[in-house]
Amino acid sequence: MVLFKKNNEKRGFFQTIERLLHRFGFFKKETYFQRHAIQFLNVSQFLGVVNDNFFKYLIVFLFIDLKGIAASPIILTWVGIVYVLPFLLFSSGAGVLADRFSKQRMIIILKFTEVIIMALGIVAFMFKSDWASYTLLFLLSMQSAFFGPPKYSIIPELVKEEHIPKANGLITSFTYLGIIVGTFLASFLTQVTHKNFPLAAGVCLVLAGFGFFASILIPKTTPKLSQKRVNPFFLYEIYKNLRYASKTPYLFVAILGSASFLFIGAYFQLNVIPYAVQSMGYTEVAGGYLFLLTAVGIACGAFLGGRMSHQRPEVGMACISGILLSVIIILLGGLYHFPIFIFIALFALGIFGGLFIVPFDSFIQRHAPEQRRGQIVAAMNFLSFCGVLVAPILLYLFSETFKFTAAQGFIITGVIIFVMVLSITSRLSGYFFNYLARMFVKPLYRVDIKNSPLEQGLPSVLIWERIKGIHIALLAAFNPELHFYIPRSRKRYIDSFLRLFSSVDFLYVKDPRQDALKTFVKKVKKTKHQIPCLLFPYPKFLEEKSSSKLVRELKKIKDFDLVFVKIRKVSRKDQIDRKHFKRAKVTFTFSR
Repeated sequence: MVLFKKNNEKRGFFQTIERLLHRFGFFKKETYFQRHAIQFLNVSQFLGVVNDNFFKYLIVFLFIDLKGIAASPIILTWVGIVYVLPFLLFSSGAGVLADRFSKQRMIIILKFTEVIIMALGIVAFMFKSDWASYTLLFLLSMQSAFFGPPKYSIIPELVKEEHIPKANGLITSFTYLGIIVGTFLASFLTQVTHKNFPLAAGVCLVLAGFGFFASILIPKTTPKLSQKRVNPFFLYEIYKNLRYASKTPYLFVAILGSASFLFIGAYFQLNVIPYAVQSMGYTEVAGGYLFLLTAVGIACGAFLGGRMSHQRPEVGMACISGILLSVIIILLGGLYHFPIFIFIALFALGIFGGLFIVPFDSFIQRHAPEQRRGQIVAAMNFLSFCGVLVAPILLYLFSETFKFTAAQGFIITGVIIFVMVLSITSRLSGYFFNYLARMFVKPLYRVDIKNSPLEQGLPSVLIWERIKGIHIALLAAFNPELHFYIPRSRKRYIDSFLRLFSSVDFLYVKDPRQDALKTFVKKVKKTKHQIPCLLFPYPKFLEEKSSSKLVRELKKIKDFDLVFVKIRKVSRKDQIDRKHFKRAKVTFTFSR
């Protein structure tokens, strides 16, 4: 009790000193705007997404009203091309500007530009002008293309590193919520105002004004002062940035994972209406509502993904979500006779989509080099919208050239996505295996690791007489960068699967005792971005005189560590004493 009082007195004393230091300006306190910076950014981008979809569909409804329902395919095609084209043309330049100037200032200027475009949109709708409407849609899309790189690359400057996944989950969640709201407002206000399109466009102007006001409240960010200039040959710049990203461990793979998401979403959005009409017997309008159900799922999944990522991007979770997502798409193509399953599957598809995209975006923002973060995000945007262009081409080939039904199109595309996600997972096998081990194996055990040298990141030889898969999984849960090598004299069928989708690899040698250590040393010299560990199950061999010379040579090699590992399990009697869920205790004791 006396000790408790003393601790309280010390704590109170230090708190008093801290308050005095804050009062006299020794510590800089966070302002209200700094604490809520991500909320202001989120409001600004959310209203921008609402406006993008609202204005786009207002143009579609206007032209259908003028030219008739028969012209809707041509109208939708041209609106889609005009909307996507600026993202392909200007993403690279936007990334360069984001790395050169203050991202906060760029956001304010772009949001003010949106206000002007929306004001001109009212005039274009009053005169019902084709060319003016398409021009303004192009300008609005160009504004969004320039807005993307600063929007995502500013997140690490507004929040702490451990809060990046949560912030991405929030941004992505409200992005898809904005798509839902914008699509709904376009239909609702067109109907309520009896097709008074200038009045409906006035709502766009009001939303743009609120978005501009929210952008002003975002705290100032310092420019990175990059000397890079905008290159008109943007394709070459995209290539250079992607090649630069490939030098950072796993960054290029994360970019491919993030970019693939828009392809999946674009194909699903295009194919879901024919699927509803052909397979389920619904109308076109009802098919549109099916996509809204998936969009709600994406918003929920993105928010959940940010929460589940805790303090680091869980790209392993993204790989699992991508696999489940592809399986659901395949099942949609085969089980369309069960409406209740379809509704549940569509919402689940969105949930796994949100869990798929958030970790990849968070990984890119955290690991992209600060001076080129905007350009790398721009390169990712370019690849994403290339996927958006591929989706309608694929849909045309399936439906017109090969005469497949929409359900068959889902099955084929689901298989393509499954293969694509598996290839990404194999490149991220360490993170994938680490996530599986942490989520499904580690909770079953009480793991105690003592005197671990693995934190140093040096190659290690773990002398281990009885190697068991469960123990390898528990060690893999310790660090996603650990990569285990096991010596073997012959190959087994399961080895190829383990090499692709886990942190386990194999050294095939004639004599595992004599040749494994030498082969491992050669592997270490070629290995990058991993912590290699050889699991050597022959402790008695190292005690023999014939091996002493080999061990001495190993210890002379720089950056190489020789570590002995002993595993001790708690007795059954000690486990029975636990009142709650009884978990086996595994202790890893590292001794040299």
